[in-house]
Amino acid sequence: MAKLSFKKQDINNLIKLIKEQDQTNLQDDTLVVSPEEIYKILPAIDYNIKALSRIKKYKDKKIIIDGDFSIEGKPVKSLGPIIKILGNLDISKSDVASIEGVEVKGRVSDWNSERSRIRERKRVAGLRAEAQSRREDDDWNIEKGDSEGLAAQAIFEYLQENNENVQTEEDVENLRGLKERLGNLYYDQEQGNDSDELQDQIDSLEAEIEEIEEKIDVYELIPSSYRFYGDLYRFEIYSGDLKGAEYAAGLDSDAEDAALEYAKEYIDEVGVEGFSRGFYLDYLDVDGIVEYFRDFYENDIRDNPESYFDESDYELTEEQEKRKEQLESYIEEMEELLSDTEQEQRDLEDSDSDEYYELDEKIKEIESNIETAQNELDSIVPDTEPTEEMIEDKVKDYLRDVRYDPADKLTEFGMDISEWVDKNDLAQGLVDSDGYGIMNGYDGNYSSVYVDGKEYIVMRLN
Repeated sequence: MAKLSFKKQDINNLIKLIKEQDQTNLQDDTLVVSPEEIYKILPAIDYNIKALSRIKKYKDKKIIIDGDFSIEGKPVKSLGPIIKILGNLDISKSDVASIEGVEVKGRVSDWNSERSRIRERKRVAGLRAEAQSRREDDDWNIEKGDSEGLAAQAIFEYLQENNENVQTEEDVENLRGLKERLGNLYYDQEQGNDSDELQDQIDSLEAEIEEIEEKIDVYELIPSSYRFYGDLYRFEIYSGDLKGAEYAAGLDSDAEDAALEYAKEYIDEVGVEGFSRGFYLDYLDVDGIVEYFRDFYENDIRDNPESYFDESDYELTEEQEKRKEQLESYIEEMEELLSDTEQEQRDLEDSDSDEYYELDEKIKEIESNIETAQNELDSIVPDTEPTEEMIEDKVKDYLRDVRYDPADKLTEFGMDISEWVDKNDLAQGLVDSDGYGIMNGYDGNYSSVYVDGKEYIVMRLN
């Protein structure tokens, strides 16, 4: 089969033909336009995309945008006749409430748009419906002992102490009584009592009830599906003066764990260098440093004993000491014998006698014995190979210095001190130093509240 060959012009013509065929295959009421074309028109039609249908070219046409289309921050309320976008769609910060009926090939961005606000209102409505169910069933009654409910009660107790727009126990009791009285007045009115006095009483009670109900109760705390650093519960408020506020609460032990988790993450993020030298020096891994130098000194002393010991450090062995004593005693005896023999020889009148020569030979033999013994005695010297005990004692001496000032020893050896910080101890030290507030980026504060006899830690997060 022959190999086909196409020129560049042929390929371009083919692509053009395919595009023309695609346009022909589109429905007669469909129009493909570029994003730029619509951008130019929008100001002229006051960003009312629906008004495109009044322009001749677009009248009765379903519009397809050929590419990415962005109306971010524009006062657009509807996409009107647009039915398809072949790229990404960005309606962020616009008034578009829905893109139903619009096919988007790429991704849709709708941050802070009317569409996202509607979605958020639906989400909050669902959460508040769940809250109402909890309220009706009194799920968070302290006596039920629900861990989430107890955390909510801790936050609510904190709010009662720090915010006027929170229902107190007195408010709850008053509300119950007011509603009961209002019900009775409604009944009287239904029975035909239309007096102005009755209506005034109803209006007054309704106003009192409304004033109390404007304050939040514990069930206005909406639990988050995400915990706060471990086992601390998170709650948001979607009503009243505290709308948008977020809180976290948990047992003191859980707060300790959470703060420690935060501290470890913080250390991983900023590194040991993020702390002052004076702070992290208190959390050196001293045992690890000592073990490092133990290995170093043991090896170096064995390889270079002359750098650590002099002659005075070496001692005779027990056997050498015993032999030395024997030789010294022997030499002493020989010297006494020599002295006696020499005296005996001097006492002889005839120096040419056989006895004199015999004593002379004896003297020479004694002197030879003394010299031999002395030579052996002089040869008894300590072994210059350090014993295991000597090495161990020398290592202990150096390690005492290491443990006394590990940072100084690391510096002496040109080592990076920060690499020897025990990060777990440093994290605990950070918690001990700064408290649980280290994990509260809002204001660094936290409060202790007691619920059902247990201490809870409460903090506002935003």
